Amino acid sequence: MSDAGLPPRVQRFITTHIDSLEKLEVLLLLRARSDREWKASEVSLELRITDISAAARLADLAAHGLLVVNGGNPPAWRYSPSSSEDVQAVTELAGVYGAKRVSVITFIFSRPLDKVRGFADAFVFKKDKDGGGHG
Repeated sequence: MSDAGLPPRVQRFITTHIDSLEKLEVLLLLRARSDREWKASEVSLELRITDISAAARLADLAAHGLLVVNGGNPPAWRYSPSSSEDVQAVTELAGVYGAKRVSVITFIFSRPLDKVRGFADAFVFKKDKDGGGHG
């Protein structure tokens, strides 16, 4: 169920690069308007997020080779994946997101939740084991 019927390439890309809906929205905005550079303040206005959050998402996407940043002050970013595989994955992701928005969102949010659940389960197991020795 956690794969939500998404293509394997899209699943891999999300797992590797996308840890929040906000980051996905930033990436898809810059992809859709790849003819221009975006300052964090412009992204924040467009997506109705804070400037700080927009700047953090932009920097993270650039660090993953999906955007390029100019040396301006303030800096501006442009969509420019460093690999053809990422170009194809983002194109596929954009199409899937348009058609299966809920499935993509569910997949994004299921990723960290799986880790948290496993982490919490480790404590439940330990607690049960410790609790049994006190009875």
